[in-house]
Amino acid sequence: MQTEAIIRKRISRGMIRVISYLTAACVALGAVAYNNYSQAKQYRANLEYTYMRSLNDLTDYMANIQTALSKGTYANTAPQQYGLTAKLTEEASLAKSALGQLPLADVELNNVNRFLSQVGDYASYLSSSLSRGQALNEEEISNLISLGDYAGTLLLDLQDLLARFDGGGLYEGEAAQVFQDLSNQTQSQEEPLISSGFREMNEGFTDYPTLIYDGPFSDHILLRTSKMLEGQAEVDAESARMRAADLTGAGYSALQLSGETGGNLPCYTFSGGGTTVSVTKAGGYPNEMLSSRMVSTGSAAQLSPQEAVEKAKNFLSQHGMEDMKESYYQTSNGVCTINFAAQQEGAVCYSDLVKVGVALDNGDIISYNATGYLMNHTGRQIPQQVIPQEQAQQNVSPRLTVERVATAFIPTPGLDEVYCYEFTCSAENGDRVLVYINAQTGLEEQIYILLQSDGGTLVM
Repeated sequence: MQTEAIIRKRISRGMIRVISYLTAACVALGAVAYNNYSQAKQYRANLEYTYMRSLNDLTDYMANIQTALSKGTYANTAPQQYGLTAKLTEEASLAKSALGQLPLADVELNNVNRFLSQVGDYASYLSSSLSRGQALNEEEISNLISLGDYAGTLLLDLQDLLARFDGGGLYEGEAAQVFQDLSNQTQSQEEPLISSGFREMNEGFTDYPTLIYDGPFSDHILLRTSKMLEGQAEVDAESARMRAADLTGAGYSALQLSGETGGNLPCYTFSGGGTTVSVTKAGGYPNEMLSSRMVSTGSAAQLSPQEAVEKAKNFLSQHGMEDMKESYYQTSNGVCTINFAAQQEGAVCYSDLVKVGVALDNGDIISYNATGYLMNHTGRQIPQQVIPQEQAQQNVSPRLTVERVATAFIPTPGLDEVYCYEFTCSAENGDRVLVYINAQTGLEEQIYILLQSDGGTLVM
């Protein structure tokens, strides 16, 4: 009996060991499985993020392609047309690269891929023709219009798909099927006509032009030292603090020095009461101001954009900026931001930019940015020898109707400025277009398309 008890005891201990080992193994396997699951989930999340980023890129490139194609139908001189063909070639190449990152088999978006190739090839063909001194003919311009229509349709599809991603309407693993649906919808459309002059050429240029700025002269990049502040004495922090208080209307004691910045425009930075202000060390000029106050939106908005413009003009006048002309505004989240530029003898100096944000609920000035003005403001020499306005207007596309003419200094990629006639035009399809013709040479310097909405005007 004693022997049996000993045997049972040993068996019991063995079972406990076995159970312990099995439990430990299960825990270890569970940990491994969980780790693998976590890694797989992270991998899938990273993959979906890659798809989302590629879709964002593709949508942006397609928007640039549509804009360049639209501009191409209005460009009327070889230099402008040549620049647009280079832009088309670049954007088509980038779009194809983004398309290649999406979860698609080659066949699924074959026509879309071919369309991008056609845009790049046709742009190269036109560029080659222009370099030989040949002007674009009506058929070639018609082809640009057809390509632009197709690009617009594809862009709408991509924006819809992007909205579904952003809105959380797609779950992990659905991307490939949705892209295939986009393929089926988009490729059913009639392919745009390509003229008999279209030919196979190598895609893409190796040396794309560097864009120094992008937009309606609104954010000329700070690649030079300030013209306005050159030679001006440096002010101390206390003097700068007084000027910051004057800009905000807050008491001197409400603002405290919170930092200093260097670079091309060294500044003191002051903060207090939810407001941040920077003042240049040279000369002591207010550079930027931003209030963190919550602005009421919707029905609480009391001011119209036109009233906001008047508020902003009065604000600038009170702070010594008298001869400023408003150009475009954008309204977002209850704030109307207006772009102003300096004038000299009636010519708008677009590089001398000041942006003022007005709260529509009560008219407060809640943002101010004079970086463009401080960097570029100087006295200009208006050329004496200029071509007549009528002669310059002959270089505006016949597809445009000129509604208004002004003069302006506009920046160039070489960080210079050119004196131009500014023609505000309308097109048969309702587009609003700005065309800048060099007042000395008659060359077409720049074209912008105005996109107007309830929120303001976007210039492309």
